[in-house]
Amino acid sequence: MRSLTELWFPFLFGLALTVFLTAGLRRLLLHLEWIDLPTPDRWHRRPVARPGGPAIVAAIFAGLVVFVPRPWALPVWGMLAGGLVIFVVGLVDDLVELSNPLKLTLLIIAAAVPVLFGVTFKALPPVVGAPLAMAWILGLTNAVNWLDNMDGLAAGISAIAAGTLTILSIGFGDPATALAAALVAGTCVGFLFFNVSPAQVFMGDSGSGFLGLTLAVLALAGPAQHAADISLALVVPVMILSIPIFDTAVVTLARVFSGRRLFQGGADHPSHRLVVLGLSERQAVLALWGFSALSAAAALIASELGAWTGLVLGGVLVCGFTALGLVVMRVRVYREAAVPSGTAGVVLAQLIDKRILLAIVLDFILICVAYISAHLLRFEGVIPPGFVPIISQTLPVMIAIKLGLFYVLGIYRREWRDTGLLDLLTLLRASVVASLVCVAVLFLWTGLRGYSRAVFVLDWGLTYGLLAGMRVSVRTLEEYFASLRIRGRRVLIFGAGRGGILLLQELRTNPSLSYHPVGFVDDDRAKQGTMVRGLRVLGTRHGIPALVTEHRIEEVLVAAPSLTAEEIDRIALLCREAGVPWRVARPLLDPIET
Repeated sequence: MRSLTELWFPFLFGLALTVFLTAGLRRLLLHLEWIDLPTPDRWHRRPVARPGGPAIVAAIFAGLVVFVPRPWALPVWGMLAGGLVIFVVGLVDDLVELSNPLKLTLLIIAAAVPVLFGVTFKALPPVVGAPLAMAWILGLTNAVNWLDNMDGLAAGISAIAAGTLTILSIGFGDPATALAAALVAGTCVGFLFFNVSPAQVFMGDSGSGFLGLTLAVLALAGPAQHAADISLALVVPVMILSIPIFDTAVVTLARVFSGRRLFQGGADHPSHRLVVLGLSERQAVLALWGFSALSAAAALIASELGAWTGLVLGGVLVCGFTALGLVVMRVRVYREAAVPSGTAGVVLAQLIDKRILLAIVLDFILICVAYISAHLLRFEGVIPPGFVPIISQTLPVMIAIKLGLFYVLGIYRREWRDTGLLDLLTLLRASVVASLVCVAVLFLWTGLRGYSRAVFVLDWGLTYGLLAGMRVSVRTLEEYFASLRIRGRRVLIFGAGRGGILLLQELRTNPSLSYHPVGFVDDDRAKQGTMVRGLRVLGTRHGIPALVTEHRIEEVLVAAPSLTAEEIDRIALLCREAGVPWRVARPLLDPIET
């Protein structure tokens, strides 16, 4: 078994050789005028050399020859053979653009090659493991290909995934997989020197497809083969490659719901949607890198602590990515209205409006996570074997009772994006009632013999915390992204009370209002310098002229219903002195005079 220190050599070899090869390849591509021109369905806005895939493939092949001891194991041969097929298919597509049916057929053939060399889910029976492995390789190949939609994104995510596979393979005592993964990680980091924004070269389908197949095979040869438990064998690879899977899921659902062809270019990936929401291109890439690193850390923890922890972390990640997906999928990226085509499209388009179905599914996952986590906390991370049958028998009862009571008590009649304090109090009441009913039913059924009473207390707290956190996260993400949007006229809001907060929320969430709130102005001395919904109170009314100059203000909006006519006139005078227009933003209902 090799140590992490020894694996720096293949990592640095891959990095250095890729830098050298990519620099030379880029000059050749520019000389041959093989460049990717900007088009409406592409994100880049200037010509960029492509494809850079040959440099990636050559560096990895050379590294395998130099560092992986021979005779090579079958998974290495499977990775090389399948990788070569996918590289040729991608290179031809980069140069002449294959038709989608032909390309899909060739991708299926390439995905079958590693399986013929014995790359499969070893924890499953062959009749199941082989087809599932083929679907996994095909899906990941396409997923990483789709992920190559913004400068540095696919290469960075692949580097994180390969680095994680390196660490896991060391722990499993698998030197061949560890060496190959370290080499892939170094190659991806080396390519980033030319691929981060603004990119000098794109990897193209020949590079992204090869990386996708390589990572899929390494995941099967590493954690999927050596994991001690079947659930870990399935969950850990998904965690490691969560971002490509998330990207594919968002794009697939968006295109199916809108009646668009699945295999077509478009600026409708999560990275593009994050930019529309207010992040810069680099911030969007860094955010997805961060999510990938977080998922990779969860995979390492699950591999170390066991199957129960893996299931808990997997459930939390599923719900977290779902919350992010709900936010990014609300972004309008298509010019024309969605028109589902075909029976499947119509059915799915109808289902998307049934948010109650999604809420129930996510609550189902979180109830399972809470109950298992309660046992893990109670027994300090290791569930005694005697409690495994108890969990298996009682978890279905807990799920049925809680979901049924949540529905009856009106939990699913609330919109998550508008979750407020009263909604959380309603959820608290429902979770208390549901937990008490669960305990009562189990007491009548079993007398709670052999049960840990502390588990039920922990389960109630975790259930409420997870369900409330899921609902609040959607609103929090939407408000955060709304605060990042910079559009329209720069305005000051006079009044940092309820009227000003309501106005700020309307300006941020209403796309028809072209205003960019810069800060608040309020005469209350206690509010000076404080933050209100992400905006700072910059001063009092007397500072308006100076604030207009300092912050390039174009308009002042007065949102303080308690102001008298005389006070509004004084504010208007200050605005005229500053040379900016002003207006009063009235509430929906004026106060009733008595």
